[in-house]
Amino acid sequence: MTLFTSKENKAKLKALEENYAIIRFKPDGTIIDANKNFLDTLGYKLDEIQGKHHSIFCDKNYCNSNEYKTFWKSLNEGETKTSEFKRFKKNNEAIYIQASYTPIKNKNQEVYEVVKFAQDITQRKIKTLDYTGQVEAISKSQAVIEFNMQGVILNANENFLNTLGYKLSEIQGKHHSIFCEESYKNSKDYKDFWAKLNSGQYDSGIYLRLGKNNKKVWIQATYNPILDVDNKPFKVVKYATDITRRKNLIFDIDENVQKLTASLNNLSSAADSMSKGAQITKDGSQEISVSITQINEAVNDVSSKIQTMLNSIKEISITSSKAEEITKIAQEQSKETTNAMMKLNEESEKIGETITLITQIAFQTNILSLNAAVEAATAGEAGKGFAVVAQEVRNLANRSDDAAKEITQAVELIQTLVKNSLESISNIDGTIEEITSMSTNISSSMSKQENISKDLANIAQEASQGVNEVTNSMNSVSNSAQNSGEKAKETLSATNELINVSSKLISILQQLK
Repeated sequence: MTLFTSKENKAKLKALEENYAIIRFKPDGTIIDANKNFLDTLGYKLDEIQGKHHSIFCDKNYCNSNEYKTFWKSLNEGETKTSEFKRFKKNNEAIYIQASYTPIKNKNQEVYEVVKFAQDITQRKIKTLDYTGQVEAISKSQAVIEFNMQGVILNANENFLNTLGYKLSEIQGKHHSIFCEESYKNSKDYKDFWAKLNSGQYDSGIYLRLGKNNKKVWIQATYNPILDVDNKPFKVVKYATDITRRKNLIFDIDENVQKLTASLNNLSSAADSMSKGAQITKDGSQEISVSITQINEAVNDVSSKIQTMLNSIKEISITSSKAEEITKIAQEQSKETTNAMMKLNEESEKIGETITLITQIAFQTNILSLNAAVEAATAGEAGKGFAVVAQEVRNLANRSDDAAKEITQAVELIQTLVKNSLESISNIDGTIEEITSMSTNISSSMSKQENISKDLANIAQEASQGVNEVTNSMNSVSNSAQNSGEKAKETLSATNELINVSSKLISILQQLK
């Protein structure tokens, strides 16, 4: 097909026809002609499209849209349309073209024809769409921000802004360092970080960044230098994922694992101590069992002796009761003797009074006999007989006086003996009272002692039962100690395994950090 006849332009037009798909339309969109490249590209023959409307290459929805009507209106007004367009082949397969729709005007500047120069960019478009789709997918799922090579913020997506709590207007045009801690942004590491990016090398890792109001945010990110046609970096795009929650969780897990490890070490020590303690308990319980057997024998011996003592206390109590009865009888007899001695004393005093009277009578009789003797002597012979009588009376008076003296001495001796007897009886009576009191106290004490002894006997019996129970308990303790020792060993083994697991977990957490 020859679109132009000017000899001057034939070579140029030939070159265009060889490299471009060319098609000519009337101003209303009716197809006039098309070159071989166009027909091959869309899979048609010329007679299959000639005289038909441009819309056969377009989606029906698009053809019915105002946008399509405006497109042809603009061409009829002489406006050139250059862009990428989606069109459809004969087999309805989509194709992408880079095309220019150029209106051709006559001398009156009226559009009488539209020529389209196109190139098939389907493969390039698919790649571009693929890249664009990937970027859009990344942008939807990740926080994305762009910087120039000096670190100044150019743009950021919604994910990034939401993650750090900013609006775009608050960060655009500012330096990347607004997201860094003061100590880091003034460090050599930070300068080296940007030097690395400016050399075209990417940087990836886990970074601590500061959001609005110094909110700490942990991100998993890559800083990617974008190269120009000269293979020189002209901007940096960062793709980031917010891992703050995971990082804090790792910190919490790490802290708890450290605590767990410490607790497991303590548990290991405790289990080891428990194992040793269980062995000691087992050995001790066996020794205690032997001691308890000895105690049991001693308790039985004490119980036997307490029973013997109880029998003796019963006998003492009976004897004490008899002694108390005898002392009561003795006390009564002592009182009767005292009363008799007091009566004897009273009678001896009366005898003393009578002896005194006899002594006075003897004294008076003696005086009368002396007077009679004097009178008899004066009377001479006549008084001899009277003198004899007077002498006899005198002798009788003397003997009466002597007898009275002897009786007096006897009465005084009796009175002294009675007095001494009364004192002795009084002492005996006091002793009897003390004995009675002591007997009462002994009887009371024996009664109490008997009760205590009974209690002791009961206690000894209970102690014996308790010792038997303790013996059984100690046997159980010994068995439990043995079981505890075995369990402690199992616990120690399991604890050591847990310590190994926690150590591995700490190692993994260190890698996650």
